[in-house]
Amino acid sequence: MKKHSHEEIVLKLAQADELARAGNSQVATCKALGVSVMTLHRWRKLPLGKGGGQSSEGRNAGRNPSATLPSIDEMRRALEELTVENRRLRKLVTDLMLEKMTLEEASPPSLLAK
Repeated sequence: MKKHSHEEIVLKLAQADELARAGNSQVATCKALGVSVMTLHRWRKLPLGKGGGQSSEGRNAGRNPSATLPSIDEMRRALEELTVENRRLRKLVTDLMLEKMTLEEASPPSLLAK
């Protein structure tokens, strides 16, 4: 098991954000970073403090009632990130549906009746 320092985690989270904005899937992003999908998920949930990535700042801003409202540029960037994530998830669902249809067509009819 490899331990990553706080700085390495912050750097890899920034790289993951860049790769996601470029349209890479989460699996491809994790492969490029050399970590598992679960590790990346856990890192994104970490409270990273002052050197933290943009994603954790955005999540924590809603919890603090005294925090200022996000600027238009921040909202635009968040919308772009969500759009990329939505596109990636739609592609995953489509691929899974196609795979399911292929498996259903290839299996004998007697197995489908069960």
